[in-house]
Amino acid sequence: MTWANSLLFQGGVVRNLFNMVKFGLIAACCISMQVQAGNLSEDLLHKPIFLISGKKTSLAEFQGKKAVYLKFWATWCQPCRQQMPHFEHVQREYGDEIEVIAINIGINDDMDSIRKTIREFGLTMPLAVDKNGDLAQAFRLIGTPYHLVFDKDMNLIHFGHKADSVLDSSLALVAQRKQAEIIDPTVLIEKEPDIPLNLDDGKLHALFFTATWCDWYWAESRPQDSQGCIKAQQAVNSLYRETQYISWLGVINRLWTKDSDLTEYINKFSVRHPTAIDKSNRLFHQYAINALPTLVLIKHGAVVARLSDFTDLGDIARRLEALK
Repeated sequence: MTWANSLLFQGGVVRNLFNMVKFGLIAACCISMQVQAGNLSEDLLHKPIFLISGKKTSLAEFQGKKAVYLKFWATWCQPCRQQMPHFEHVQREYGDEIEVIAINIGINDDMDSIRKTIREFGLTMPLAVDKNGDLAQAFRLIGTPYHLVFDKDMNLIHFGHKADSVLDSSLALVAQRKQAEIIDPTVLIEKEPDIPLNLDDGKLHALFFTATWCDWYWAESRPQDSQGCIKAQQAVNSLYRETQYISWLGVINRLWTKDSDLTEYINKFSVRHPTAIDKSNRLFHQYAINALPTLVLIKHGAVVARLSDFTDLGDIARRLEALK
C-alpha cells in the first residue's frame, strides 16, 4: 500500500468511526430523552388540575416520571369518609413514587367543610376542587368515591369505586414500576346520549337541576340541603301547574342513579313535569351546576336567570312572569 493510499484508508476508517460514534451519541440522546407514550388522549393528559395551593398541574407533568393516583370525593359522601384513612396511608406509603391527588367534586361543598375534613383525617396529599365540573366530565365521573390509577407512562391501569385489594395491587405495581395490565382508555370516553333539547326556539325554558338521592342521602349529613331538595321539588311542582307557557325539564344528576331510581323519585314526589337523567352529564357540565337544587332559566339559548333559593314561591313566580 502506497503512502497516499494508506492515508486515504486511514481517513476512511476515521470518518466511519466518527460517524458511528456520532450516530450512537445521537441515538443514545434520543432514547434517554424520549418519554414513553401512554394510551391517554392529549386532552386528558393536559387537562388542567387546579390545586387549592394555587398551583396548576396535569397528568402530562408526571408522564415519564412517576405514576398518578386520582381520587374523586365529597365531604358528605359516606364511603369517601370511610376510605380516608386508606387514602392517607397510600400517600404516606407511596408519596415518593406515586403522585396522589385528591379531587373534591365541588357539589354542595365549601372550603370550610373541605378543610375540616383535611384536618379530621390528617390528609397531606395535594387537593383540587372541581368547581366547574371539568374534571368530572373529562374522567367520566359516575359516582364517588372514584379511583383512577395511571402508570408513569400515563396508561390507565385501574378505575373503580372500592378501596380494596385490587386497588392496592395496582398501586403497589406502579410504585415498584412493574408492568401492570393496561385498561383500554375508551372506558373514560362518554358514550351516553345527550338529552335532546332545543333551547333556542324563542320559548322560556326552565331547567330544574336536582338528584333523586339528595332528599334522603343528605338527611343526616346535610339536613339543610336535604330539606332544600324536598322544598324545591315541591315548589317546582306548583310552578309547573301555574306556568304552562314555560317549557319545564327536570334534569337529574347521573351520580348513583338508574332509571328505576328516577321512577321511584317521580312517584315519591308526584312529579308531573318532564324529567330525565342527564346520563351524559352534558347539561350539568355546560351550566356548571355545583349546587343542588338549581333552577336555570334560558331564552333564545342564553341564561336569563339562575337561582337556588326556593323558599319564596311568590317571588319566583313573579320573576318567571316577568321573563315571559
